[in-house]
Amino acid sequence: MQVNLHSNEGNQFTSYSENTVTINQMEYKNNLLVTPSIIKPVEITNIAELDDLFLEEILTHKPDIIIFGTGNTIKYPANNILKKLQQLRIGFEVMPVPALCRTFNYLIGEGRNVVGVLLF
Repeated sequence: MQVNLHSNEGNQFTSYSENTVTINQMEYKNNLLVTPSIIKPVEITNIAELDDLFLEEILTHKPDIIIFGTGNTIKYPANNILKKLQQLRIGFEVMPVPALCRTFNYLIGEGRNVVGVLLF
């Protein structure tokens, strides 16, 4: 499915399918961390593996908000991770990957520093 673009700057999702996303016309099939300027594979395979070490990696990007895409169903990280984000006053959302693609594009269009973590 095609995704609406909201800005000409930064990484943008241009389409997605059940097991791939396309960012700036390049298709990806692996789990990813995406910021407006970085796309990189991640080692974790599901949201339950999100730990303090990986969270620290995410936080190095100084996000306003973190959005987790967890395939076609919503699965939340461990409570200690969610609590830490709340304490740091960093917004977070958990959603299916298609919603992450649309939301990410919208947020970077607003100039927000968003980090997307896609886990198929």
